[in-house]
Amino acid sequence: MRRFVVPTATMTAVILFLVGSALAQEPSATIRTFGGAAYKVADPSLEVFYTIGDPKEKNEGDSQAFKSMSMINVSATAGAPGAEQGGEKEAKLLRGHSRLAEVSVSKAGVETRVPWDRIHSLSFARKPVTVAALPPYVPYYRHSVSVMLVDGGRLDADYVNWGAAILRGQTPAGIVDIPWEEVEQVVFER
Repeated sequence: MRRFVVPTATMTAVILFLVGSALAQEPSATIRTFGGAAYKVADPSLEVFYTIGDPKEKNEGDSQAFKSMSMINVSATAGAPGAEQGGEKEAKLLRGHSRLAEVSVSKAGVETRVPWDRIHSLSFARKPVTVAALPPYVPYYRHSVSVMLVDGGRLDADYVNWGAAILRGQTPAGIVDIPWEEVEQVVFER
């Protein structure tokens, strides 16, 4: 009877490869929107896009120009604006985006921060609210959320507002960006 002996180094390499593969698997999520759309995404993240005005502009004494520049939204345009369209100011803006590592929710005025990787699911509810400053045809909602944690805990919040954050994920067709306020439910598979 002949025995097959596997060298210890080879066995260790195979075990490390299998463990590393299991740990390196990207999380995925199933997302359902209030509009009824459903998405299965890989590598889900909550991301914020931002624009920052040039700090030198503030020191020149024109604080109103700085304030208006820092409030400009990032949007896709067909071409770069020319100088007559504000291209000089546009060139001084710093743009970027970042993934949020934690989210903030509030209940009875008490804010709680929850790490993104500790969330098992998010279930949003929204209630229409009338805002005197907005015309009646502009919908405005107050959002609440129920957060299920991976350890089995639950956090119910009566208010959530993540600003201009989007829920981003990779689908077979490409990247999908969903404004957080359109998301009804997210279930993570880690």
